Amino acid sequence: MTYSRPGAGTHLVNSTGAILTHGQPVSIGGISGIAIKQKATKWSDPFTAATQIQTGEKFWCITKGIVQVDSAPLTTPAKGDPVYIVVATNVLTKTVGSNVKFGRIVELPGDGRSVPAGKARIDLDMKDSF
Repeated sequence: MTYSRPGAGTHLVNSTGAILTHGQPVSIGGISGIAIKQKATKWSDPFTAATQIQTGEKFWCITKGIVQVDSAPLTTPAKGDPVYIVVATNVLTKTVGSNVKFGRIVELPGDGRSVPAGKARIDLDMKDSF
């Protein structure tokens, strides 16, 4: 289950040309956030279908609030670091370049806030602060 504090979002269609995964950071049409699968799967579908968002499939994108993501792609993450998303690959990075703003790191493991190892919490509302 994807960790998320209450926040707003928007409905999008997977127009990336690739299969997205439920809970994955995503950027489509200048909107960045966390992809949430909403389409029910059939009993005969493989287990992986329950977490896959196919090309052309509608999904919910969390665009506000605090979300929890894998911190592996973020080299030496630190509290307060701005985070960007590479549009072509939907991978998070701390490199500016032509990447889209995603948010700012607000919690890490060891903060006393129950953040699991290998994860980081990012405040999507803070993307306008840098």
